[in-house]
Amino acid sequence: MGNINSRFKLRKTKPKPQLIPKKSQEFVNEEKELADYYLSNNDFNDLDRQHMHNFIIKYIFQGSFSAPVEENLTLGCKVLDVACGPATWLLDLASKYENSIFFGLDIKPIFPREIKPSNLKFVQADILNRLPFRDNNFEFTHIESMVNILTTGQWDFVLSELIRVTKPGGYIEITDLYLNIDKHTPILYEVYKGLYRSCLKRNVNIRSIIHLNSILESKQNIGTVHRDEKIVIFGPNGGKAGLTYQEVVTLFLTTNLAVKELSAEMRIPEERFKKMIEYLKEELKGNYTSKGHVLRFWAQKIR
Repeated sequence: MGNINSRFKLRKTKPKPQLIPKKSQEFVNEEKELADYYLSNNDFNDLDRQHMHNFIIKYIFQGSFSAPVEENLTLGCKVLDVACGPATWLLDLASKYENSIFFGLDIKPIFPREIKPSNLKFVQADILNRLPFRDNNFEFTHIESMVNILTTGQWDFVLSELIRVTKPGGYIEITDLYLNIDKHTPILYEVYKGLYRSCLKRNVNIRSIIHLNSILESKQNIGTVHRDEKIVIFGPNGGKAGLTYQEVVTLFLTTNLAVKELSAEMRIPEERFKKMIEYLKEELKGNYTSKGHVLRFWAQKIR
């Protein structure tokens, strides 16, 4: 629920040679499909959802990050947020930690270009085409809400890139969500099955967040991988967090792209799909079992 897949361009400057193998046509086609699928950010509902999702993550974890970087941020360091979207996370931190310098990277310039803190900069780039930063450049690198976008192989590459640009002694942090939906919420269950199948057609496993710690642990220059998990019941029985996640899920499911893709996957008319989402709020009033699992992993680069 993040942004990916553009080309990094510098005006009047020759691009530096790529240090990764030339992509096959199959991989290029896959990237285009991902971009076509994900670039729904002209939909204001989706922008609202991304803002809201960031704030609810901060609420349930009682903080914008879990890695022990508070002192570095206060004294001054460099921070990178990959797939930053509308930059809610960055705007919050850049305003609080004025001695630090923050960089946001995304496929589309939906981040603010004019009204922003002076210690916040943005780069439009494709995270699958090597991060446009030198090695050992940041004390803290961060990525959030990309589990329904990246394949397992792409996750391995992106995490390697985050590690590459992180300084020894710096930290890498990943935050994302997976859903545990059962048949006691039949509408949500059917929609979730449609989303799962739709993502699998793009070789994306939306439950892959569960295994991302294993990918991090496989890297030779990474220390202990820490894990924190918060569980939220969707709907009013989950309290403030549950109601907010209900709104986040509803906003996502009512974006133009979600309506088109999921109604086609479920083989039902778009209007019927929209009616199902209207009934979802009532269904969740009785929900105690369908939950969201919000996971945070963080680790230190040791060399």
